[in-house]
Amino acid sequence: MDTLEAVKLGSVEGFRSGGFEEAAPLLEIYSMPFLFSDMEEIHKITRGPLGEEIAKSVEPAGMVILATGDSGLFRQITNNVRPITQPSDLKGLKMRTPPMSTIVKTMEALGANVVSIPFIETYMALKTGVADGEENPLTNIVSMKFYEVQKYLTLVNYQYHAEMFYVNKAWFDGLDEKDQKILKNAAKEMMLVSDKIVAEDDAKCMTFLKDKMEINSLTSEQHQAFVEAVQPVYEYYIDKGMFTQEMIDRIREAAAK
Repeated sequence: MDTLEAVKLGSVEGFRSGGFEEAAPLLEIYSMPFLFSDMEEIHKITRGPLGEEIAKSVEPAGMVILATGDSGLFRQITNNVRPITQPSDLKGLKMRTPPMSTIVKTMEALGANVVSIPFIETYMALKTGVADGEENPLTNIVSMKFYEVQKYLTLVNYQYHAEMFYVNKAWFDGLDEKDQKILKNAAKEMMLVSDKIVAEDDAKCMTFLKDKMEINSLTSEQHQAFVEAVQPVYEYYIDKGMFTQEMIDRIREAAAK
């Protein structure tokens, strides 16, 4: 039995982890490519009323989300072939990706050739040319020393991963209102502290990488070109019934305020 299932059944009262599709399909919306431009936009959603609405989607599965925070900051792209500043730059590149459908479909939409390689084997795959590039948060790029075997880093900010504090719904409903409020407030405070640490770690990694790789950032026009290129990914998940275009529009509208 995995931990998520254990929380659903009440064998475990709570745990913190990512936005699993198994918990509620709507949670995958946070992982849509280029949905957010920066962390401020993300926090307007995760810490606001729309984030509360998204969190409630897990309740039919027997869970409650007390708080939503950052698993890490944005995922970035590295490679050994050329700077990535437009979607066509990824065409034909052998990109190592984890077995996550949102990432695989995004890379395919951008024209990359996806190669599935275990995370622990990625360094050697990049060094030997089995893969031209990879995508990860800066913290992983530093901790796994990918900068030793990759020349170019593009701060593309293409995907964000949320983490939720899940608890069993029956257990939570059994608490009195005062204790529920205390628990919710504590969870939200914990996430704020955690988010601050994550941001500090990301900033330290950025400073570390400045003289290790050739770093490129996207202009607003270049960013928009990527947004348009990944529209088929949105269409796939909307057609699959995981969320609606209306919800995407609401998120973008709320994030832009």
